Amino acid sequence: MLKWLRKSTRSWFIYLAIGAIVVVFIFFGVGSYSASRSQEAAEVNGVIIPMTEFNRQYNELVKKYQEKTGGEVTPEMIKSMRLKEMALSQLVEEALLLQAGERLGLEVSDGELRQHIQSYPFFQQDGKFDEKRYLAVLSRHRLSPQGFETQERQQLLLRKVVEEVTSFAKVSDAELQEFFRMAKEEVDVNYLEVSPEKFLARENPADDAVARYYQENEAEFRLPDRARVNYLIFRPKDFLDRVKLTPTAVEDYLKEHQDEFTRPLVIRAQQILLTLPPKATDAQRRQTTQKAQELIGKARAGEDFAGLARAHSQDPASREKGGELGLVRRGQNGAEWDKVAFGLKPGTIGLASTDKGIYLIKLEEIKETEPLPDAAKQVEPRLKEEQARELAKDAAQKARGELSGSSVAQVAQKLGVPSQETPLIALSGTVSGLGMQPAFNQAALSLKPQEISKVVELPQGFAVLKGLEHQAAHLPPLAQIKDQVKAALKKNLARKQAEQEATRLLGELRQGKPWGQVAAAAGLPVKNSGFFTRFQGFLGQRQAESINGAAFQLSRQNPYPEKPLWFQNQYYLLAFKARREPDAQKFQKERDLMQAQFLNQKQQLLFASWLDGERRRAKIQVFVKAQD
Repeated sequence: MLKWLRKSTRSWFIYLAIGAIVVVFIFFGVGSYSASRSQEAAEVNGVIIPMTEFNRQYNELVKKYQEKTGGEVTPEMIKSMRLKEMALSQLVEEALLLQAGERLGLEVSDGELRQHIQSYPFFQQDGKFDEKRYLAVLSRHRLSPQGFETQERQQLLLRKVVEEVTSFAKVSDAELQEFFRMAKEEVDVNYLEVSPEKFLARENPADDAVARYYQENEAEFRLPDRARVNYLIFRPKDFLDRVKLTPTAVEDYLKEHQDEFTRPLVIRAQQILLTLPPKATDAQRRQTTQKAQELIGKARAGEDFAGLARAHSQDPASREKGGELGLVRRGQNGAEWDKVAFGLKPGTIGLASTDKGIYLIKLEEIKETEPLPDAAKQVEPRLKEEQARELAKDAAQKARGELSGSSVAQVAQKLGVPSQETPLIALSGTVSGLGMQPAFNQAALSLKPQEISKVVELPQGFAVLKGLEHQAAHLPPLAQIKDQVKAALKKNLARKQAEQEATRLLGELRQGKPWGQVAAAAGLPVKNSGFFTRFQGFLGQRQAESINGAAFQLSRQNPYPEKPLWFQNQYYLLAFKARREPDAQKFQKERDLMQAQFLNQKQQLLFASWLDGERRRAKIQVFVKAQD
């Protein structure tokens, strides 16, 4: 849990903005690269961002995307996601926020910091903060109290800045109506696909055209810095049989991670009951649910829950007490009620639908907790894996020490791991058996021949590298890569042919020729998208922004877009088929949820706009290269 905390607290406010909008930070738009400042990534209004911080942030972003994709992160994905730019952008924005907090006079008091830290369950014993436990947990994770508290104080200050900026966001009824329409409106289009593949075989450019393309597009063929290394990797799975768990270790782990391995047993709650007849119709249930949602909206808007209970609850036992139930033990009120009530956080409200009626439940306090069933059995594999990882790390450190006097092969044989060698790899290259690992590649590129790296932590384990060869960035001569250049030129020419063909077909459509006739003459099958919303995207692809935007601009009066649309290596021709307006009744049912979603979106946009202004006014110098 503490490891997760340290990784996730940094830049949480940045992800707030990235959730719905793209945070853009152009490297060379705010500074220039300087080789003489190799230990500094950037400078923001005089505050230095160390290169070590940039490397850590970049590696964490890559790991994040690797975890999301199961390790399948290709060099093309790394480049398209612009992770290096994103990593530096996050650090620059963090610096800007801290400076804004100081300018706005925002502070985090000792009391706020103490209350925040004491709220973490892994620092508590029997539901209360325990100082000995706090110090023991920090010590186990090699953190000093001063360092940890400084980090937490900074994160609280960042949160205050974000809250201060976004507090001005409001949602009017007219805006909410328009947001609902934009979110729920659907369109259906027919489409044709014109692929460059159809024209590729026809292209056979002459040698002089290939040479000209090579000269005009040198950057496309320039090779980045590359390195070749020997390496040893120590995988935690190979050390699992050496781990011996003690009952005390399992017990300590459960205490440290009790928020994960416990559940509420006794709670204090309030409720409002809206009863239903024994054989309630769907219409009756919908009507009652709608009323319940209206009451939730009022409660969340600030109306007193107790007052709402006295006015609306149909539970005689709790109505006069403002819905107060006192202490409730798990299992007293049925599975559906428990599922909602015991899943809430203190101060939040949930809706439980039962045969008796619809319950609005407000959780006031969690009084007692109990361990999850088989918690110890769930912990043992995780704890063994963590300890095996520490053993693997120790073995890697030992190997690094021995490599100073022995060859990689000798150390590999002594420690029982294979000696492996990479081909020449760039920063964004993949390594067989490891996949995309920027930390590994970065270590390889930093080594001179025969130089030994520090231990490199990877998802698969811990690696130690020994340099074999380093090749500086260069442009290969045309004779060496002529086939590659010719293939790139053929692809470029084929795309131009496809664009011309798609433009010609679109011109025929806009002149009035029937859709089916144009498609048949071109030998293209007519396809249909089916109804989709803006959020779903064309063929379920939200990233098809050009097609999505164009599709919703079409109508019966204007059935075709102005030009062919390029997406995923082919051109699309769209033809309007139908539009479906959202159901007005659904607006009332989904109003509260939509309002929360739209408010969140406005907060993100407001935050991004404010942050963009801060960035434009700031003096920012960048000392790292955008691309390798």
